[in-house]
Amino acid sequence: MLADLVAAHRGRSYLYFLDVGFNETVRRHAPRPLSAEVSAEQMPLDLLPGGREHVIGENSTLDDTATRIGS
Repeated sequence: MLADLVAAHRGRSYLYFLDVGFNETVRRHAPRPLSAEVSAEQMPLDLLPGGREHVIGENSTLDDTATRIGS
């Protein structure tokens, strides 16, 4: 869906992936209904093909993240 939106957009597109780390991802996934169907071991790193996203790691401070996105 996101790849289609970017392809259809005439201007520049900026994509960011907030990587909160696997353990935090599993913790957030646990209370969701989908967790009954998709286990932690089945959860992929869900980046778009082609390296279009800028990955922002879990250790990025709010200021660093805002500066990176605002640049």
